Formats: sequence, structure tokens, C-alpha cells
Amino acid sequence: MSSSYPYPNPSKSFWIEEGPNHLKNHHTTDILPNEIDVVIIGSGYSGTSVASNLLLNKNSLLHKKPSVLMLEARDVCSGATGRNGGHIRSFYHGAHKHFVDKVGEKMAAELVMFEHNELIKVKNLTEKYDIECNFDPRQSCQTCEDPALYGECLDNFYAFQNNKYIPQNVKDYIKIHFFPESQNISEHKSSPFCITAPTCSIWPYKLIIALLQKCIDLGLNLQTYTPVLSLKPTNDHKWMVTTSKGTVKCNKVVCATNAWTRALLPEFNSKIVPVKGVVSHIKPLNENPGKLKFNYYHTFPEESDYVTAHKDMSMIVGGGGSAYLNYPNSLTMYNNLDDSFIATDVFDYFKDYPNKYYPDFAKGLKFVNDYTWTGCMAYTNDEFPFVGDMSKFGRKNLYIIAGFTGHGMPRIWSCGEYISGLVDGSNRGNIPEVFKITIDRMYSKKFGLFDHLTAWDNKNRGQFKL
Repeated sequence: MSSSYPYPNPSKSFWIEEGPNHLKNHHTTDILPNEIDVVIIGSGYSGTSVASNLLLNKNSLLHKKPSVLMLEARDVCSGATGRNGGHIRSFYHGAHKHFVDKVGEKMAAELVMFEHNELIKVKNLTEKYDIECNFDPRQSCQTCEDPALYGECLDNFYAFQNNKYIPQNVKDYIKIHFFPESQNISEHKSSPFCITAPTCSIWPYKLIIALLQKCIDLGLNLQTYTPVLSLKPTNDHKWMVTTSKGTVKCNKVVCATNAWTRALLPEFNSKIVPVKGVVSHIKPLNENPGKLKFNYYHTFPEESDYVTAHKDMSMIVGGGGSAYLNYPNSLTMYNNLDDSFIATDVFDYFKDYPNKYYPDFAKGLKFVNDYTWTGCMAYTNDEFPFVGDMSKFGRKNLYIIAGFTGHGMPRIWSCGEYISGLVDGSNRGNIPEVFKITIDRMYSKKFGLFDHLTAWDNKNRGQFKL
């Protein structure tokens, strides 16, 4: 297989290694079915959200539950979902002026409300199906240490507060605190202000495994270690899905392949590009030391750090851009699908993190980084996922849900709901127009995220190519 496929030995993620193991190396049936209604490629949050919305919803007589086969190249949920930062953090204020400038005030407000409601949906989902996934509603605290970024942070906050399309009760969730009040609120003291907003901590792998088990109980056929090698349309508008274990004929295909999309759909070669992120699990050695008051978002140039506190008093830290944004480490991160490797500089960045950033909290405590891992995100040039029907591109009965640009947890469930409605004809679910795949988006040559990354990296070494 080409280098566009998942690597066989990914770095060990805390979520996966310490999570439930009953679906690891799972094969619902010994052999693949010859024919099936729907094939879903990918067993992460995207594929699972589509399967769940197809199978767990009450179906009317007009919308009979389809037979569904899920194919995964490696073990279950071994991609970005099993390797992320363990939180659902909406944009809210964080990049609001940027999106107002990009898509207009009304659409920027729609993005806010979409993500605001998504947090509520996932909470309701865990309660409805009694899923134990460490779901913990919390507050996020954004800090800003670099004077060069003060204006940008404040501009985003006030653009959010002044957007007339956002309901006031939603605006009231977001609060700004200036010095000296900020020093009493934030456990990180180097910022002259901080901004608090709703978020949650979650064990993403547990959420997916629980949902997949419920889907299997309702007929889902899950096949791990079964990479899809090719997709070929038939004359009757169906698909032949060739895998390492044989070929399946199906009515419809859903590509929930995120960073690996170009392996099967080469038209996304320059539209969805893999970008690796690094995350570390930091475990206290002291007995019950307490936990951070907030989940944190530390704003730095180019790449920010995020910190997620969990009920077991541990914390998850992601980011570390200062350790990998420069050549040669940048080569290991951009346009690179090798999630088995972490540069030493990046690995070391997360050591002693609590003492460096929260000295009062960490005073007298000892911590160990028991897991540090990497995962492949999927970045798009316009920063929005590609979600929808590929018919306009000569691929009838093929659907895509991919390209979440490192921001999938507050978006994916509803995007999967929308795709499921296209697949079974129920038309359930709604997503922002800017997420939908269109001719304009596929063939746009506007300056975007990749151009920014290329220009930035060229400045540092002069040879970065996507």
C-alpha cells in the first residue's frame, strides 16, 4: 500500500491503551459479505456518527434500517479520534473576527450556534444511552502571554460580543477578566487578561467504543485490519469496494477517512492535507492532589497549547508548536502520515509542564508523562470540513465526511447525522453551508491555510512543499 495509508505501528495513545479493549481486533463476521447496503470506511468519530445515526434512530416505515459494513485499516478508532486532546471546545469567541472577515457576520454566528448546540447534543447522547466516557462539563480559560497577540485575542472577543446574530444568552457564557482580577481566576499568571467559556472533558475512545457496540448489537458489521484498496463504480450506480480480505458490492459508500482521504479519493490530494499533532498524558504521583480549576487554552503565535483536566486528577496537554514548527522538525509534522514517530524535541516539550505553567498548583507535587503520542489531523485550505454527496464529481452514491482541521469534536456528531440523512433519504440533520462540498470549494484557488503555512515555512527554510 502507498504512504497515504495508515502506518502499522502508531505511537501508543493513553485513551486507547487504558480504554476498553473488547472491540480491539474485532471482526463481527469471519468473512466479508458479498453485498451490503452501506459501506462506511473509517471507525473514528465520523464513521461512528454516521453508523449511529443510521442504526440507533427510530426509523419510520419509509426509512428501513440499512445493512451497514464498517471497514477500518488498523484497529478500531486508531486514528485522530483515539489520539486527540479529550475535550469538546467550541470556537465561541476564539477566532470569531477571523470567521466574520472570512464568511460574514451571519455565517460566523451560525458556526457559533452549531458548536454551542453540539456540546449539548453530545451531553444528551451520553445520557440517553448511558455512556460512561468521563464526560465532565467544565470551563475553558484562554490566556494570552505574547503582547503581539493581545489585539487579536481582544478583537475576536469583541467581534463575538458585538455580533447581532448571536443570542445574548449565548454571549453571556463568555466572560473576559482583566488584571488584577485575572490573577485570581487563572492558575497561569503570565497573561494580563483571560477569557472563560463553556467546554467539557471527555474520553473520546470510550464514547466511540460504546456507540459502536450499540451499533453492532443492532446489526453493524465491524471489520478491523481490513484496509480498503480501491473503490470502483458499477454500471448500475453501485460500488465495488476492494479490501485486503476480498471485494464487497454495496449501494452506497461513506468515506470517513479524514487525513487518509487521498488514498482512495485522489481529487482531495491538495484539498485535505495531513498535519500531525502531539499530545501528552500527565499523571500526578501524589495521592489526590486536586485538579486544575479550568481546561486551558494558551494562545501562542502559529500554534497554541491546550490543557484538559480530568476527574482522575490527570491532565492532557497538546500543542508544543515551538518544538516542531521550525525545520527540520516541521518535516515530521506537515504532510506526514507517520503517527509512529515523535521528534525528541517535541517529546521533551511536555515534560514538567504543570510546574512550568501552573507553579502554585504544582508546588510540592510530582508528575510523570506516562504517555506521549501523535495523531494525524486533516487540514483543509479553507479551514472547513468537506461534508456531503460526491455526485457532482462523478461519484454517485458516494459521500464524504472529512477534513476537520483539528477541530472535529464540536462538529462531527451533527455532520454524521447530516450524512446519514443523505444516505437513507430521511434528510435528517443540518450543517452550515460552508461545510458542504461544492464545485466552488473543490476548484477554488483563493489564498488559504496551506498558502499561509507554506509562506511561513519557506521563511524558515525555503523548501517546504505540501
